[in-house]
Amino acid sequence: MSDIRQGKTPPTEMTTRTIVLFLVLTAILGGGAAMMVIEMGFKRHYVAIMMWTPGIAALLTYKFLKLDIGSLGWSWGRPKWQLLSFLTPIAYGLVAYGLIWGLGFGGVLDPKFVEEAGYHLGLVGWSPAATVLMGALIFGAVGMIWHMATALGEEIGWRGLLTPLLLRKTSFPIASLLTGLVWAAWHMPLIYFTKYNAGPVDLHVQFANFTLMTVGISFIMTYYWLKSGNLWTATVLHAAHNAYILSILQPMTVQYEETWRYANEFGFILPLVVAVFGLYFWYRAHKEGLAGVQERIEGQE
Repeated sequence: MSDIRQGKTPPTEMTTRTIVLFLVLTAILGGGAAMMVIEMGFKRHYVAIMMWTPGIAALLTYKFLKLDIGSLGWSWGRPKWQLLSFLTPIAYGLVAYGLIWGLGFGGVLDPKFVEEAGYHLGLVGWSPAATVLMGALIFGAVGMIWHMATALGEEIGWRGLLTPLLLRKTSFPIASLLTGLVWAAWHMPLIYFTKYNAGPVDLHVQFANFTLMTVGISFIMTYYWLKSGNLWTATVLHAAHNAYILSILQPMTVQYEETWRYANEFGFILPLVVAVFGLYFWYRAHKEGLAGVQERIEGQE
């Protein structure tokens, strides 16, 4: 049984209107922020602004329609779901990069990563293995603070507003698919016009891989939303993905000439692994009979 969401949810007859207004505002705000990132460069502060556009769009949508923002799912809920959300991207990241390293598509322990980790953390004289272990612990823990702050901006929109309302109109897989496609489309300007990619080659293939990944993650996040009834599971998962995969596993991988085709969010191995995880969580949702949870939650408010 999922945790009960706080706040009064939008009336059923306003569901479509709420979704449409949210998507329009997200397109306007996200498009403007993307233009700034493209013009000023792919820098973390500008990216952080863009990452908050779905959240701002969701808050404005609720403001304009006079809806209760408490229904976006602010209650922390049971810590169990936050812990599982934190561990899930670490698990699929280790599986994906284990395959990349094991199959020889990329090397293990890039000396540059070891050198930079040792320098930034003052680990003079430490062995490479100890340096990487300490780096993973510190970078992961500290990185979660920054990534939680930025991921929250997206997840207020994607999993606070969009996914729950889509679940009113359609099924678990369709709601997850649509959220994942919108999420990927929102990233499209960055992938095609900034350095947020694996290089300026085969961008259509890179975008397809990235889209598969966002759809797979959406399936996972929909399951956790149904179990927890809040947006924090998605925020934690999103932050852990960025902190451990993008900031640790990918940088510590030795890049060969063709590594870009397999590694990172734009190669095909991580998206395929995430897709398999997503299918598993869909299976779990189906087996646990979660299709009607949204209605039960709303009925208890």
